[in-house]
Amino acid sequence: MRLMVFAPHPDDDLIGCGGMLIKAVRAGWSVRVVYLTNGEAGGTRVRPEELAETRVGEARAAAGSIGVTDLVFLGQPDGTLRQTPDLLVQLINQLRIWRPTTVCAPHRHDAHPDHIATHDVVAQAVASAAGPWFPEAVPQRWQVPTVLAYEVWTPIRHVAYLEDITEVYDDKLQALRMHRSQLSSFSYDDLVGGLATYRGTALGTGRRAEAFEVLRLGGPLITSPGTADR
Repeated sequence: MRLMVFAPHPDDDLIGCGGMLIKAVRAGWSVRVVYLTNGEAGGTRVRPEELAETRVGEARAAAGSIGVTDLVFLGQPDGTLRQTPDLLVQLINQLRIWRPTTVCAPHRHDAHPDHIATHDVVAQAVASAAGPWFPEAVPQRWQVPTVLAYEVWTPIRHVAYLEDITEVYDDKLQALRMHRSQLSSFSYDDLVGGLATYRGTALGTGRRAEAFEVLRLGGPLITSPGTADR
């Protein structure tokens, strides 16, 4: 099994589906994270190019702490991310060459323009990778069996799948804390803890969970602890 996560910025992968990432690694899945931007707009205390370098380093350290070493940084503009023909072809190539069985990206209504742009371009790339279009991309077609959408800033309205992350929650939080450049602006403990606890109530007392929309389901999930529509 092969899990590919598309993240608008370094840290979005861990906030939205870090528990799933950890569980996939421990289940023996191959995992790749594709960061569309380097996060250079995520602060004002240093020059953007310096912050980008810092955030790439933080992403490598945080991912490495949970066993993810296959990272791709596309270096698109942070804050003004948009679909371009070149970016679309890059994503199609990622899908056709690496051939993931599960893809995760932000949901369509997550309240950040880069997150919305990421959802749209990933959805287009997933559809295009399975067809005869874009001859400039690598020729081997690939249809992703399972496509999920995660939440970061805006809760998903209609949750279709809950990943129980109770046993790996502390590891997720410790990895997030490695994004030190962002800790002065965001309390990851509050953000991730509150959302995970809220989602976990559907699975039982004391559980923590990550919520997903299911855009396509044609292959196995990491686990199948529950579904919800609330």
